[in-house]
Amino acid sequence: MITDRSTRKRVILVAVVMTAYAVALNYQLVRVQFGPYVPVFAARSQVMGSRIEKIAPARGLIFDRDGQPLAISSSMYYIEVETRQVTDGSKEAIALVVSKMLDIPFEDLYGQLTKDWVALGQYRIRLTRPTVDQERWPITIDQTVADVLNNFLADSEAPDMSGLSLEPTSRRIYPSGSMAGHVLGFVNQEGKGFFGVEGYYDDWLSGKSITIERATIPIEARLQPDPPAGVNLVLTIDMEMQQAAEMALEKAIKASKAESGEVIVMDPKTGEILAMAVWPLLDPNSYESWLVDDEEEPVITPAVAGTYEPGSTFKILTMAAAFDNGVLAPEDEYIDTGEIEVGGVKINNWDGGAWGPQTMLGCMQHSLNVCLAYVASEKLGTSTFYSYLNSFGIGHLTGIDLAGEVAGNLRTQRHPEWTEADLGTNSFGQGLSVTQIQLITAVSAIANDGIMVQPHIVREVVGPQGVYWPKTTVLGRPIKAETAHKMTEMMAQSVETEGRLSIVDGYRMAGKSGTAQIPTEFGYDQRWTIASFIGWGPVDDPRFVVLVRMDKPQSSPWGSVVAAPVFQEVAERLVVLMGIPPSAVEPDQASEK
Repeated sequence: MITDRSTRKRVILVAVVMTAYAVALNYQLVRVQFGPYVPVFAARSQVMGSRIEKIAPARGLIFDRDGQPLAISSSMYYIEVETRQVTDGSKEAIALVVSKMLDIPFEDLYGQLTKDWVALGQYRIRLTRPTVDQERWPITIDQTVADVLNNFLADSEAPDMSGLSLEPTSRRIYPSGSMAGHVLGFVNQEGKGFFGVEGYYDDWLSGKSITIERATIPIEARLQPDPPAGVNLVLTIDMEMQQAAEMALEKAIKASKAESGEVIVMDPKTGEILAMAVWPLLDPNSYESWLVDDEEEPVITPAVAGTYEPGSTFKILTMAAAFDNGVLAPEDEYIDTGEIEVGGVKINNWDGGAWGPQTMLGCMQHSLNVCLAYVASEKLGTSTFYSYLNSFGIGHLTGIDLAGEVAGNLRTQRHPEWTEADLGTNSFGQGLSVTQIQLITAVSAIANDGIMVQPHIVREVVGPQGVYWPKTTVLGRPIKAETAHKMTEMMAQSVETEGRLSIVDGYRMAGKSGTAQIPTEFGYDQRWTIASFIGWGPVDDPRFVVLVRMDKPQSSPWGSVVAAPVFQEVAERLVVLMGIPPSAVEPDQASEK
């Protein structure tokens, strides 16, 4: 009886206590929901329950015209440290482990960790490493190294590495290494594209980042939206042609001991850039060496961002203008005395000699400056000459889809510094500057029935909404089709007579070499030249235009000796890759053999 009564009292006591707790809990809930501290608790709940994040989508991929990957993305990680969580022991452990894994001096890492970051107001830092030029770059690691470090952090018996964390990000990888590196450009560690295709199409490739409030509750986190993905790009570049161009260029650079060089292959009918080789090479996977502390930005894609005086290759445009304007014909004769005066300035031929009676074909074959100055000054005149150059796009952007294009420099009669002497020197490619893409675009009009099309590097854009194919864009019709055919035949005869080093057996090609002095602030440098050659073919149906440029060759200064053989080697490979059958052998050529 006593036991039952004691049990009943304990049950009543427990019930009273639980009721009291329930009342207190309900009171507290009401107080939190409706009391004066509601804003405080709401703010704390927001901070504790979620965080603001900027989410970037995966960067779009880049392929060549046959689907070979040129630029892809993979995961990498930054090594970060929460400065308020590290201890004296973890600082030493972090520096020791990272030092041994990544071959970075222990002292360098330990010095970064022992700095009083909290006093500087920095509560999270990224560990960095020195580069060759003593710059500091954030340390990045791949997935394999990240897995090892995460195992250290998860192992209770491993050294204390509290405060260390790995921040995931995307890393750009270029599977072909340096091949077409100048065309592609690169992506820096912050995911920003620079130069070439990566720079021009950066916004398209990177997609659109979104800022979200990321819930810490796993179920809610999975419901967060994904950012709009970047597009994929298919380039006009053919990697077999690119390889052929790069190999021929490298061979010529080493043989001539030139400082640098370029080869561009373009389809004159569509404007597609089939190959764009540059020396020295650029490997976008290791782009840091190209970023130097100079006042001027590095010329990563010189075909569009580097200018030069084209020299005698420019004579093609001058002669085409004269034929189109009807003031001259190929068989017209000029008596070359070896000197002409234009605007009070005497102009001589490249060899200082007088070549006597010459047809216009002879003027082009022998590359006579005096003859071309006569054509521009006495046959075309100032207004007509510069009107044609304007139609050919000289002094204007082509609009090619590569970052950094410049317009070159062409002074016309409306320029305050222009003189009449410029009319004479401009006629043979001196006293003005162009980009390689500008010149090859102008000459492509001669290879394409007088129609000049816009050069482009992207063939397809593949996005969430489908596939887009850029259309061929006509920039203008600077000359008539008849003129284009006349010029092509003339330049083919010139190659067959004087340009033996550029002849492709079984095919008729047209072209012109150029040798240009290099201007400086003190006049032209007499030691060095830019040797070049531009050619197209086959002449009956041109499928490609090739521009070769060699800077400061030591073996010979002449474009006909240094650059023409590069054209020959590249063209011999192109006719095979394009499946172009040999031309019919002309009777006079057969008899010569």
